[in-house]
Amino acid sequence: MARLIITFGIAAAAALLSGTDAKTTVSVIEIGQGGVVRRTTSPESKTSVSAISSFWSSMHDVVNGQSRRRTRSLQYPGMTVVPDLFKRADGGLVLGVAGNSFDLASMPTVAGFLEENSAIGHFSLAGSQVLSLMEKTGSKITPANAAFVSTLDRKAKSVAQKGGKNGLQAVTVQVDDDKTAARVDAHVADLIKALQKETAETGSTIVLHLVVEEGEGSGRRLTERRLEDQEEADDDGAEEEADDSGVTPKSIFQIQYFNVVLWTAVGLTAMLFVAIGMTISMPLEPDTLLFGESAKIVGE
Repeated sequence: MARLIITFGIAAAAALLSGTDAKTTVSVIEIGQGGVVRRTTSPESKTSVSAISSFWSSMHDVVNGQSRRRTRSLQYPGMTVVPDLFKRADGGLVLGVAGNSFDLASMPTVAGFLEENSAIGHFSLAGSQVLSLMEKTGSKITPANAAFVSTLDRKAKSVAQKGGKNGLQAVTVQVDDDKTAARVDAHVADLIKALQKETAETGSTIVLHLVVEEGEGSGRRLTERRLEDQEEADDDGAEEEADDSGVTPKSIFQIQYFNVVLWTAVGLTAMLFVAIGMTISMPLEPDTLLFGESAKIVGE
């Protein structure tokens, strides 16, 4: 009995540690003309399920077949990626890869998009949150079979149409081993190539949201050193650019936001001066009602 209790305790502790080490990464990728998503200056990529749901609702007009807005939905503040202020996407696709019993080294295409500069931006969540995120889109988990392939192709084709309703489609696939992961990765690579070709022909832009769980068994150790080297190279390049020009270059989102605030302030200031000028130039005339009543009282 004591041995059974000890074994159960060890298994529970291992499960707890595994859940603690796991994390979920959401990569935001533009396919097509681009310019519909902007990276902010926020240094913190950690966020929550509700925050990512608010980003999807702000980014896309139709989520899970339901219109989410007549006016643009509000997004949680402080996130690393935001929709463009003026340009909207033609559609979006969420691909959720559930399961942590596979090695990401067997999915080079998917693992490549999880790296720092391979996408417009990334969100990270503590723990296994793939299913919680995919529930927000109404997507149910499916095995990696022919039905998954046909569903993914059909939904991707529906969102890639030029002038679409900017709807968000979602597919969740269960990956249980490295062999299945390799098949899914190969289809994702073919899908991205097909979408790039179609969006180039139609001039449309779609946003791919890649949701992947990175657990202790997902095996990103092979890419950790490369990520560290890339971060060091990026830091060195940013320092050299700042030293050469004397200033840090601004992003497109910062430029757009600055112009909106600037010209709004200019317009309001102009209206204020016009109102003051009209008030000053008003003719000074006696109030007939007031002076008329005063005259009656004096006459009596």
